[in-house]
Amino acid sequence: MSDSVRIVGGGLTGILAAFEAHRLGWRDITIQERFDSLGGVARPKVVHGQEMRDGCVYFGGPGDPIVETLSAHGARFETFNNRFGSVSLEAHGRPVFTRDFGGPAVDCAADRIGKPASESLASRIAAYPEPIAARLEAYCRWHLEADLDTVHGEAAIPLAINRVFPAAADLTELARLKATNPWADELYAIPRGLSGRTANLTATLPFGGFATLFDTCHQALQKLGVKVELNALVSPRALMAAPEANETVVWAANPTPLFKPLGLATPKLVKKSFATYVFEVEFDGPCPVYVQNFTAQGAAFRVYLYESGGKTLAVAECVREADLAKLPTEMRVLMSGFGSLKVRSLLHSDIQPRWIYHSIAAIEGLKALRGELAVRFGGGFIPGAWEPYAKSTKLAEVNAALALAREAAPALAKAG
Repeated sequence: MSDSVRIVGGGLTGILAAFEAHRLGWRDITIQERFDSLGGVARPKVVHGQEMRDGCVYFGGPGDPIVETLSAHGARFETFNNRFGSVSLEAHGRPVFTRDFGGPAVDCAADRIGKPASESLASRIAAYPEPIAARLEAYCRWHLEADLDTVHGEAAIPLAINRVFPAAADLTELARLKATNPWADELYAIPRGLSGRTANLTATLPFGGFATLFDTCHQALQKLGVKVELNALVSPRALMAAPEANETVVWAANPTPLFKPLGLATPKLVKKSFATYVFEVEFDGPCPVYVQNFTAQGAAFRVYLYESGGKTLAVAECVREADLAKLPTEMRVLMSGFGSLKVRSLLHSDIQPRWIYHSIAAIEGLKALRGELAVRFGGGFIPGAWEPYAKSTKLAEVNAALALAREAAPALAKAG
């Protein structure tokens, strides 16, 4: 019977796991976070009251389960019109802007689609007609600089190429194809403005910023009696060698350190570092707003505008270190479909690795890791939903695992 819950990792996944564990009836709950505050890598650096965000991060609109959970514990959110777009190349190589669609648009008809032959990103791309496949391959090589045969097809989601708009297609025929062919529906898209879709029209951001959100969560957890241990480094080897009796562990941190203590080979990962640059800007269009660059040209793959500390800021996420003499012009061109951008002073820059693009070896390794954890610890060791990219999917997986662990501890029903 599990009497206590230990959560390793105080990012969003760990915070939500603590709230859910408390809702399910646990009262002896501890979060251990290696940094000096909650939020993990999602917590932005604050400079002169302004958040230096390293990318486009926001939550869903009304009904979003994460927003509902955090709101129930005192967090405040503000709703905004969810605006976004993308820049792709048309048939003659000229850039074309697509509003309210965050994926690539290719000047090609949807004349065929096939089921990918394998789980690789290369196979997923090869399922498209050749003109689309060629554009996607060029983009991925520019973005990742990796062998696409070794990258898992689910990497298409963080790459924002999970669906493609075939711009030369007849929309009626495309809609019919999507309705009758599951793989066509999986791989093709019709932009929101052309489809009449009303989903995703609004989204939310934490009122006062992400640092305020995580501080509010910290206070709410303490009010519930959750022990928050900061600057806490947890040894996976020691944790597994001598697990605490009657303790459920939620490992919401990076899973890589778990392989060796379990006698498993650490899989080869897709290692990619991105450079980010935050500028103060002036913009006469909507804000927040982001634009994805699918031209495979320049340095920035996305520009995201947001407000913080009474200023409008823009973060350029780049596939490599950018030429700062050229980057402002590149940002202005990408945002021109929404308004006129004036780039002012550079406020912050950073280079960090990102592990959001899984290799096939990583997905296979994580399955083996989960299996070994289940053999050794049963439901007493809960992985932190490492594979999925979507925050809502992560939440659902961890909550389901906690519910199963809760069922194995019937005495907790009386404690709740």
